[in-house]
Amino acid sequence: MPEQAFRQVDEKHVSVEVERMLWSPKIDLVALSNVQGETVLHRLSWQKVWTLPAPGEDHKVKDLAWRPDGKVLAVGYNTGKINLCDIENSDVLHTLTVKGEITSMAWVTQVLPAGSVWSGDPYPEDNSDVYLPKLQPLTKSYSTLAKGGPIEENVEDNKKLKDQKELNLLIVGSTSQELYLFAYGIFPAGVVPLGLSAEYQLRTICSAVLSQDLRSLVVLAGCHDEETKGQHHFLFTFETTLLSSRHKELRLVALKYGQISTLIGYLQSTIQQMAEAWEDILMEMDSKLLKFAEEKKKTGQGTVTNDFLELLMFGTPSSELKMFLLHELTEKGLKKLGHSIETSYSNIQKLVVKHLQNVAQAVVYHLTDLRGMSLWSERFEVLGLDFQQLQETVSSAGSFVLKTSELQQVIDGSIKNLRRSSDGCTWTTQYDINFVAEFLTDNFTHFTDEDSISALRSEKNSGFKLEKVGQYLKREDLHYPPDISANPWTQFLRANTHLTDSSVLYPVKNNKSLIQLQEQLENSINSSLTRPAVMTGSYFPCRSL
Repeated sequence: MPEQAFRQVDEKHVSVEVERMLWSPKIDLVALSNVQGETVLHRLSWQKVWTLPAPGEDHKVKDLAWRPDGKVLAVGYNTGKINLCDIENSDVLHTLTVKGEITSMAWVTQVLPAGSVWSGDPYPEDNSDVYLPKLQPLTKSYSTLAKGGPIEENVEDNKKLKDQKELNLLIVGSTSQELYLFAYGIFPAGVVPLGLSAEYQLRTICSAVLSQDLRSLVVLAGCHDEETKGQHHFLFTFETTLLSSRHKELRLVALKYGQISTLIGYLQSTIQQMAEAWEDILMEMDSKLLKFAEEKKKTGQGTVTNDFLELLMFGTPSSELKMFLLHELTEKGLKKLGHSIETSYSNIQKLVVKHLQNVAQAVVYHLTDLRGMSLWSERFEVLGLDFQQLQETVSSAGSFVLKTSELQQVIDGSIKNLRRSSDGCTWTTQYDINFVAEFLTDNFTHFTDEDSISALRSEKNSGFKLEKVGQYLKREDLHYPPDISANPWTQFLRANTHLTDSSVLYPVKNNKSLIQLQEQLENSINSSLTRPAVMTGSYFPCRSL
């Protein structure tokens, strides 16, 4: 009797029913997905490496794909969402979204002809690290900025794209009758519409395979025949010379897009920590002034705002305000309050100077690189790069850089005023009381309606809004934009109006907040860098399976 071709050597058990499993192409790892929407990574010894829970209640895993180097796992869901996960710790490095439900995924890499060696010529490798300051790792909490405690060691390689040479593409099929191609799993490189005659209704893309020389794409799709009510399968064959002839250009653009995407994520995290520091200042002011506001409401004698304005205009505090400043905000209490606010101010200042300005300048650098590529229309225009759109995106990034410098100046001024109001104060003169009142009124506004107390206690509202700094962290125009009319640079531009439209000068958007410019920049990047090429081809009908 001949020997069996296969022999079972082991059997493993899991607690939840497994729907899919896929071996790593490089190391002894197997990825499993179960009926609960979880993704689990095991070693060959069946040691569990990590478990990735479903992103939402109704999310089910529809397919898995390994990046050819085995460092990243793509997990596709029925919602059209795809998470790229770091195999070291299950962190989601990047998220993609396509139309419809994911039905198939394949991650293929370019294979060079035998005897040839990969070369990026005629394009040089990226050397931005020579010119740009290294981004400092952000801490999990802004309060530990001084201590260090980095989240990740290599901020710039957050997408795990370092040392990627040959082009690789993540091919995604969905129920939207389109096939999506993502270079390195991140950059939208192409969309392939699967056109069928009217009597056939496309149900699913079963499989898609790209040849290793990037010249041919084959797609197997399942269809429903409306006339006979039968099921058919079609084999689509596409000529993808666009990929094979422009693979070096596509690699450059995709890696640049990955760098910019990483920087935008870093920028978002930095602004989030700035907002946390700002909220701490508001809470500190609320806790000190809430009692005074409650007393004013009980007696019905005016408002907090009126008392501060009366003191500043006429120089005489009301009896309640004088009692509050002399007894509630004693010298010790004021210094404690001042120290707490100054710490938060300093943390925001560090985030602006050490993180926000550096990442904003890096975004401008890489966008300017892409703008330069777009000028070589013969090579890069076919990949979706448009000079005019990229010029507008660079201008948006430049405006954001200018706004970070403006915010830094505002913070410096607020810190100086705070130190003057809290250092060496003995609370014995009318001048001292006036100065503290002026600082509070100048930097904070107060609720004036009857619901001020309930608003103060609400988690969603704050009784005192930090206008000088906080206005930059809102999605609305600045209430108190800085006066730049006396600025020598502003005067120079007004005297030389022919320079205002220069591509090397960034527009100053004086009345816009930092958050508004951030959103404008992100929208501009999405519109200028996510226009995949549309590919067409021919298909050949196959017999129903």
